[in-house]
Amino acid sequence: MTGRLIVYGIGAIGGQVAGRLHSAGLEVTAVEPWDAQREVVARDGLRIARLDGSVEHHRPPVIAPHALEGRVDLCLLAVKSYDTEAALRRVLPHLAPDALVVSLQNSINEEWIAPRVGAGRVLGGVVLVNAVLLEPGLITVTASVSRATAGAQLPGVYVGEYLRPAGDNARRVAQLLATVWPAESIDDLLHERWTKMVTNSALNPVSGLGGLASAAMLSSAAARRAIIALAAEVLRVAAAEGHPVARVMGDFSAEEVYAGALGTSDVFDRGLAARAARVSADAATSLLQDVLRGRRTEVDYFSGLVARKGRAHRIATPWCDAATALVHEIEAGRRAPAAENVAELARRALSAAALP
Repeated sequence: MTGRLIVYGIGAIGGQVAGRLHSAGLEVTAVEPWDAQREVVARDGLRIARLDGSVEHHRPPVIAPHALEGRVDLCLLAVKSYDTEAALRRVLPHLAPDALVVSLQNSINEEWIAPRVGAGRVLGGVVLVNAVLLEPGLITVTASVSRATAGAQLPGVYVGEYLRPAGDNARRVAQLLATVWPAESIDDLLHERWTKMVTNSALNPVSGLGGLASAAMLSSAAARRAIIALAAEVLRVAAAEGHPVARVMGDFSAEEVYAGALGTSDVFDRGLAARAARVSADAATSLLQDVLRGRRTEVDYFSGLVARKGRAHRIATPWCDAATALVHEIEAGRRAPAAENVAELARRALSAAALP
């Protein structure tokens, strides 16, 4: 692709994108709202610690949001979902008439980006890789739960266009992102978004409220029970939204998840337990990373979003409701992340489900 591109947000995901694209010779500007990250990258560059133990060094140009000037031909959004509106306010005045906006974020932000930008110019990148950023300037790539599949071969990112099959734009963006991770264009973006929402909404709240890294979470029978119950609720809401999910985490059918929630099958439970040995010891969900840093989480865009959409379809989501409320209590400082919170999640969800 030609023209100027910006990567708005250079955390664990956006940092990989900005660093690798710049090192590949593309005209990239990184826009970073977090002062500490921006200052370290500007002074010392960005390091990416890879799974094989090697370390990449990149020096993408980085600016604060208020310093953004000139024309933007492609905007890759990698900020937290709750910062989407603020990022759009900064970017919109600079977008070229034919510029594209690509959400590399979690959740389904295309729904509120499209009215601001125009649906035809909005794409989404469903990122399946995992990384942690627990100190400015250093990204550590980890083996993710999403990619710890026993059989499915998954790319690093799926790229699709909003509400229409993949066309030239999706193929061009996928080709660009192939510089960063293996990339594949897809015809049904929202199907892949909802497929990842099952993982995000089931794993993120449990890890954050439990204070559990990914391997520890998958090793816990109580945590797996919560994950299975949450996943079943997301599947029901996704189907009601018109995007039934065929496979969960690459290996499991929706029927296996539903059966696990009902207690009539342990296939999903055993599969989750097996993944504990296939994820990195330091792998952590994005929500847990935010909890550990004392930051606002994206829970309202994971289980919270599922609960809101569930209410619109009159689908009960007691596990999503309880998980969202508990994470909010941690954000407010009324509760500390601890494994006992997983038991409290089950208590609240089962109590709510029993109400007439």
